[in-house]
Amino acid sequence: MSSAGNIIKMLIGIVILVAGIVWYSGLDWLSRGIFPGFLKELIDLIEGSVGLFLLFVGLIVAWMGYDDYKMDKEMAKEEKKEEK
Repeated sequence: MSSAGNIIKMLIGIVILVAGIVWYSGLDWLSRGIFPGFLKELIDLIEGSVGLFLLFVGLIVAWMGYDDYKMDKEMAKEEKKEEK
């Protein structure tokens, strides 16, 4: 995979990670009493789960992109050594 692809993968992971942080800091409008009873509790559960999911997926995708980027640089060094 190219370096540009790895950088894009890292950026996507960081965007997902930031979306998880924003999810926890900015969704108060769902829990103001619009949904009474059981449905409100279900919405609270979904709010909590989606934020954690976004945090972990963003972290994993960014880490994988960074790891691929490092591996490509290492392989390029190895190819240069083999050519000489």
